[in-house]
Amino acid sequence: MCGRDAPETSSASVEPGFEIRRCPDCGLGRTWPAPPPDEISKWYPEQYYGKGNVRFNPIFERLVRWFRRRRAAVIHNRVPRGPVLDVGCGRGLMLAYLRDLGYEPHGVEFSDAAAHHARHTLGLSVAVDDFVLMPRERDRYNAVVFWHSLEHFSNPVAAISRAHESLKPGGMLCVAVPNYDSWQARLFGRWWFHLDVPRHYFHFGARSLEAVLSRHRFRVVQWDHFSFEQNPYGIMQSLYNALGLRYNLLYSLLKDRSARDVEFRHHPFQSALAALLLPAFLALALGLSLAETMMRDGGTIEVYAFKE
Repeated sequence: MCGRDAPETSSASVEPGFEIRRCPDCGLGRTWPAPPPDEISKWYPEQYYGKGNVRFNPIFERLVRWFRRRRAAVIHNRVPRGPVLDVGCGRGLMLAYLRDLGYEPHGVEFSDAAAHHARHTLGLSVAVDDFVLMPRERDRYNAVVFWHSLEHFSNPVAAISRAHESLKPGGMLCVAVPNYDSWQARLFGRWWFHLDVPRHYFHFGARSLEAVLSRHRFRVVQWDHFSFEQNPYGIMQSLYNALGLRYNLLYSLLKDRSARDVEFRHHPFQSALAALLLPAFLALALGLSLAETMMRDGGTIEVYAFKE
């Protein structure tokens, strides 16, 4: 992202056969070896999305919908009504809320399974395509959104370039990514919940993200380091991982049964221990999330920038 060619450092990954290489100048991390495009789909089986694109249990599904509604409200407060594009829109919940607010919603997903709910249940306009390679659209959108999707691109620089091209002059780019420069990432290392190797091709921090945005003539107007949706849970699950419990065990147990890769009965002792530690870990995670926000060092970052 910084354009330099310094020797990278490397660190191990939980996923066998992969490591993370990091630029010593801008701090960008990249998964190595990068899965080729014709093989990455095996890391997104149907179980990954859950039956009917429902990934979590009913209680957490309510939270997911509340977070998506809040996200739509944030965009509504910053962008005039008109066409908006959500790149990696998933189930399309945010786009549906934007439609209710009077916007013209469009989405992009890379597989039919990922886009099924958005297209067939919500009736949204969602292209199943590679955003970088799909037909060009110039100066069309009031906003382009990459909400925890930019790190899934094998060429995020090309994705940002395409977003700049697709935005109207003065249009807004919204990007949310895990913060690879954060204390969470440094402390937990390979056990950090937000790494998600190899689905995350790249691992951004504020320095590397700012470098690519400025290179493509975006004017950043806001950095947010607090995410109630992402940061406390990232700390909590990373603590469990670092203790040696099955990797992302709690995360799997919070999912709908159709999306789980492990059941309580498979790991009864570890599941019971996770439940026992939950109140203390939750309180610790909330406190640390507030502290990292005050230090502007959140486990995830959200960026708002305008096309110049």
